[in-house]
Amino acid sequence: MHLHFNSSILDYIHLVPPSWSITTIAMKICSILFLFLDFDKTNRLEEYHIHALLIYLTNIHKNQTSTLFYKLDLDRSGVMDLEEFFLLITLLIANKDKKEKEFMHAHSKTVFELLDEDSSGTITVEEFQRLGFLFNLDNREIRFIFKDFDISGDHALDYSEFRMFTLACINKQKSMKKKRFKILLQRRFSFLAKQRQSILNYINKTINECVP
Repeated sequence: MHLHFNSSILDYIHLVPPSWSITTIAMKICSILFLFLDFDKTNRLEEYHIHALLIYLTNIHKNQTSTLFYKLDLDRSGVMDLEEFFLLITLLIANKDKKEKEFMHAHSKTVFELLDEDSSGTITVEEFQRLGFLFNLDNREIRFIFKDFDISGDHALDYSEFRMFTLACINKQKSMKKKRFKILLQRRFSFLAKQRQSILNYINKTINECVP
């Protein structure tokens, strides 16, 4: 499943390269949103707060909100503090702006620890699949990732293998951008070439009409 956004709340917040992080102003906006959700003024958000927010913002399923809340509760306190909320919003913005691969590469250690549910130092297929939707990766794509980057053959990705995957994603995106740019230039030149003869004919006709 790929995330779709139903609300425009996050439309004006973007990640800034090369760190692919939110700006100070964006953090202030996120803080206001956090305070708005924290209506009982406890400086923390319960799972039902996050569930309501995610259901309002996206097409996420209820079971996925629980998984995401558990994964982002980094200190296992059962609630989400402001720092963890920043991470949630940053992940959503990366997905919204189609910059999830850049985010994974720039914050590979954070993402790896987020996916490594049991803190074993490796990521299994199942662990990756539970949050794959955040990075626009479906279960089939994740299985291919493990086939290509599980160098050790232990059916899991350690950090170095995961880092190789994120780097490959960036290189692939750069290659695709170059290909799209090349196609755009070819279409532009093709259009100009087609127009060239008609423009020359118009100029010649005008000259012949003006000059007896």
